[in-house]
Amino acid sequence: MHPSSKYPRIFAYVAVLCAVALLTTACGKKEKTATQVVAAVDGEEISVHQINAVLAKARGITPENLPQAKADILGGLVDQQLAINLAMSKKLDRTPEVVAAIEAARREILARAALEQIASAQPKPTDDEAKAYYAEHPALFGERRIYNLQEIAIGKNVEGIDLIRAHASSVKSMEEMVAWLKERKVEFAVNGGTRPAEQLPLEVLPKLHAFKDGQIGLVESKEGYLVVKVVASRAQPVTEVQALPTIKVFLSNQRGAEAVKLAKVDMKTKAKIEYFGEFAGGEGAYKAKAEADAKAATEAAAQAKAKAKADADTLASQKAQERAVSQAEQEARAKARAEARTQSGKGQEVFTPDAVNLEKGIKGLK
Repeated sequence: MHPSSKYPRIFAYVAVLCAVALLTTACGKKEKTATQVVAAVDGEEISVHQINAVLAKARGITPENLPQAKADILGGLVDQQLAINLAMSKKLDRTPEVVAAIEAARREILARAALEQIASAQPKPTDDEAKAYYAEHPALFGERRIYNLQEIAIGKNVEGIDLIRAHASSVKSMEEMVAWLKERKVEFAVNGGTRPAEQLPLEVLPKLHAFKDGQIGLVESKEGYLVVKVVASRAQPVTEVQALPTIKVFLSNQRGAEAVKLAKVDMKTKAKIEYFGEFAGGEGAYKAKAEADAKAATEAAAQAKAKAKADADTLASQKAQERAVSQAEQEARAKARAEARTQSGKGQEVFTPDAVNLEKGIKGLK
């Protein structure tokens, strides 16, 4: 196994550093600082600060594996520098694709740095806040369960959801529910498996927590609706002491994400933003037009399908009428021929041998 495979997140970060290194080299000769140099590749230095920068983004580093991690990171940086030197010798830093990629990496790094600074500036959650969250979410902690589930996922825009909900609460099995949905041509997807409480959507978990083993019912999620059967479950609670560190991290991330969201709104409100070309009118106008075009296309397709069906029905009706007329004409002609034969038979004289002899005798007398 290559050392880099053990630290995928580390080397994803190294890849970004590679783009920045290309940008730095492309802008001019790299300045050599008096940092602690740990390697040089054809004169290009690699410092201990570069290793530490990658380590700062790494996960799963312990005192025991730290030396190996540093060695692996250094090996990755050496390989990276070799590739950079090759790229520079081929003047790849001047190609439009690489220039665009470097600029995209630069924009991403700067934007991320600004938003991370906003998130990290938020006050850290207190013990009391973490304990309150623990008490408010028993399904996640004190009454946590591992669920064995069977699920039927139904789309958000389904019609007759109240009827589906009522039927879901009365069926005896998921097979019966599937058959019922098929009869009504309701689109759905079947899923299942064993999942702990923390892997379930937060909007679903409290409702599912109230289910007993064997119970079937319908719950609503952000994506749509779920007909769920709790096949079995087992309790596996988490104590407050165990949960508090994780809760603090969660609350901190949540608080930072909310601060970033508000900052984006504030920045957009204060900035002068102009839109041109097909985006003239702004993001909202573009989305509205795209949605209107999609709706119009859907309606046009439905109308075309309806017209094609109507035309097919009309053509089939015309052909049926033509066949009926043709059959009626054939029957009329057959009847006419039959009547003609009957009438012709009535107009002919029937001659017996005696009648023929009598006729001859009469002609002889004459």
